[in-house]
Amino acid sequence: MLDNGWGNHKHTLIEQLDSLSDGFNHDIEISLVALNSMYPKGLDCNEKLIHQMKKFDYHAKFLTTIGYVRDGNITCTSDSGKLQTPMKVEPASWVTADDVTVTLQQPIPLFDGEEKGITVQAGPFIAFLDYQQAQSRPAIPWLKYRTFGLVDGKITYNYGTIEYKPEHPFELVTGKRWFEDGYWNYLDCTRPSECKVIGVNVLSYFKTEPAAVIFLSSFFVIFFWLFTQLGLRLHQSMYSLSRQVFYGINGKQLQVRYQPIIDLDTQQMAGAEALCRWKTINGRYISTCQFVQQVEKNNQTIELTEAVIKTVIKDLTENGLLGRYRISINAFPDDIASGRILQVFKQHLSLCHFSTFTIELTEQKINDLPALSEGVRQLRTLGFKVAIDDFGTGFSNFDGLRELKIDALKIDKSFIWQAEQESLGQKLVEHIVSIAKVLKLAIVAEGVETSEQLNFVSSLGVDYSQGFYHSRPVDIKALAKWSPTKQ
Repeated sequence: MLDNGWGNHKHTLIEQLDSLSDGFNHDIEISLVALNSMYPKGLDCNEKLIHQMKKFDYHAKFLTTIGYVRDGNITCTSDSGKLQTPMKVEPASWVTADDVTVTLQQPIPLFDGEEKGITVQAGPFIAFLDYQQAQSRPAIPWLKYRTFGLVDGKITYNYGTIEYKPEHPFELVTGKRWFEDGYWNYLDCTRPSECKVIGVNVLSYFKTEPAAVIFLSSFFVIFFWLFTQLGLRLHQSMYSLSRQVFYGINGKQLQVRYQPIIDLDTQQMAGAEALCRWKTINGRYISTCQFVQQVEKNNQTIELTEAVIKTVIKDLTENGLLGRYRISINAFPDDIASGRILQVFKQHLSLCHFSTFTIELTEQKINDLPALSEGVRQLRTLGFKVAIDDFGTGFSNFDGLRELKIDALKIDKSFIWQAEQESLGQKLVEHIVSIAKVLKLAIVAEGVETSEQLNFVSSLGVDYSQGFYHSRPVDIKALAKWSPTKQ
């Protein structure tokens, strides 16, 4: 029962860790190893070397800030050029079987050593890992992992979930299972000289997965209850929705529509927000809220985001709109914090178009504000704009806003709908606008449906307007022909 219950999560985590490992190894091979073959040790930094490192930095997906090491010091980097003061390379945390040196706490030259990162070094070339550590964290609280390397039967490195440290003797055997210190453990050693131990905290599993407890204690009661007419229909309905969403995200059931965003100074379309719609196999559209809740339950947030991003890029490219308008795409906080959304963009979009996209942070529960802030910083560094969507309904903390360092606020439509006459909603809109102006943020009013609402937000100095007053969400063909009516 335990194996069946957590098996899918285990395989997902193994694939996630293997994907990261493959990405790192691929980047090391095509950048650091390639640079080693081109340039010998003991060189002085020059323009040609720095230019070459910049080219390899640009093409790497998981590595960034490539540097050259001489006499134990980083002397130049792809970001900063030749360093006025060389930076000492910290002692290695471990060395892999391929003689790649890994350092977990290396000061970053770009920030004058005030920030630290993880580096890999092959020969005289060193690079920082360009990913959020949250990207390798299991999304399930009762699931833990350790990754370790074996060379000649000795462990050369060992890292993973901090609190999870199994002491069972490791060997290169896949499929071994054992119980230790409250964890049910599974050993995966499908890679040469590297293994992963995936552990389930048994007590935590049964606390957070009540279905497992119910199954074990009440199997026959549930079995017969499900086959009553009402119970069977309810079960089929919920299972059908979950299954349809699970298999429908990459199919024809997911559709993307675009709602224009109007610049209130020029009365012209400044861009559009990409909105996903989902249709059941019976041809019935379900509410976005219901669809998104099911996506989160299925742990498919990044799948949804990637499907939307790929669809938007395809739509814009085929209709000659890529780069002409700013397009806003919604993203889940954890996918920004983990860096997964950035990796998706790097895989599917040229760097020169990053500046034409806005990432809208949905106001849901934020699990790791520091990681989210770092994810936002990375997006903005590469040219993306970042906005908070539906502001006022969730994450509206002033100190949090300052820490995130975003570009824009989108005022939730529920406040705009109350703003036609003097009301609490009107006061709240005025308050939100004042906060945004203090932080020097662009302001978008969502849900504008009447001329009175438009006039009100215009009088407050709101920058952009979005809503049915201007246009309903339209398909990409209609967006290409769209022009605002005279206001």
